[in-house]
Amino acid sequence: MASLTFNSVWKRYDQVEAVKDLNLDIADGEFLCLLGPSGCGKSSSLRMIAGLEFISAGDILLGGERINDLEPRNRDIAMVFESYALYPQKSVYENMANPLRLRKMSKDEIDRRVREAAGMLEIERLLDRRPSQLSGGQKQRVAIGRVLVREPKAFLFDEPIAHLDAKLRARMRGELKHIQKRLGTTTVYVTHDQLEGMSMADRIAIMREGVLQQVGTPQEVFNQPSNVWVATFVGDPPMNILQGELQGGDGGLTVVAPEFRIDVPTMQAGSLSESKLADRKILVGVRPEALRISSIQDAAHPITGRVYAVQPLGDVEVIDVRVGGDRVLVRAELGTVANEDVDATVYLGYHAQKLHFFDPTTGVAIRSAATRQTAVSQPTI
Repeated sequence: MASLTFNSVWKRYDQVEAVKDLNLDIADGEFLCLLGPSGCGKSSSLRMIAGLEFISAGDILLGGERINDLEPRNRDIAMVFESYALYPQKSVYENMANPLRLRKMSKDEIDRRVREAAGMLEIERLLDRRPSQLSGGQKQRVAIGRVLVREPKAFLFDEPIAHLDAKLRARMRGELKHIQKRLGTTTVYVTHDQLEGMSMADRIAIMREGVLQQVGTPQEVFNQPSNVWVATFVGDPPMNILQGELQGGDGGLTVVAPEFRIDVPTMQAGSLSESKLADRKILVGVRPEALRISSIQDAAHPITGRVYAVQPLGDVEVIDVRVGGDRVLVRAELGTVANEDVDATVYLGYHAQKLHFFDPTTGVAIRSAATRQTAVSQPTI
């Protein structure tokens, strides 16, 4: 086991900059998720750790040792790909034993490691089968078992469960997290699925167009997004963003638009007053679960809108509301709004302490002094 460090790492493909000045520390034994949409640079970053991609500039350290020039086989790193990459002619046992045979380990040690990993993954009964006799989930367990037996310094996972069905993905998330905690091996996990990152990782590093946007625990990136892009990327349904104008008065600050007036909480007012906002324009973010909906207009429900659609989701529903030219999602108890209420006028309220404010020019979060102390990064978008 060992720590991993990116020091000003760049990856260029001709004129395309896939990874731009990446600085990131991954602690020994940590489970870190590289999260972002396709083409954001997360897989290139992972492959540079493994030695499958040349590092254009900067250094990668494993356990404090610079590994830029080490051959992949000499890095003591094990990687699981989205494709199973199993030998079809070999049994499950032989597929898992193969990397150990290449290291010329003793027969007894190979057998011990293979059977221990098989027990951990609950595939002991499959050891004599060939890949053609396995389901997709079983094949993926074998692929994971093949790296577990190596007992490397670090595990690298490149979207390993992306092609599995939803039920199996949910189970594999739990199993991978359990195994990583049991082994305590440093793990870097790449995915575009924010649910995987939020549910599995100790910390999440969010990337966009090759640039690291924010690093933090799942709770930090959800509750304290560094910018608008992170705020709307993390969370399902995503955060709602409304644009208004900041106005001041004796009673404090208010964000005003034709459809609403939102009072700024006292703890945020100082930071907003100090911000140099162009034309006093500002973006207000609020998550669907921080909103409440009513058919009655009062001081507690100052936002006016019309029901656009209702999406039942088990014991809750997501209500899509038109607020001016924006669509706002509200998460509420099932039956709060009926399907026949489409186009009806409704009024929205909000939890004041769960409001987020962003500069509309840079997209960067405007934080109170207390919140800024816990922020990890605030790049512009």
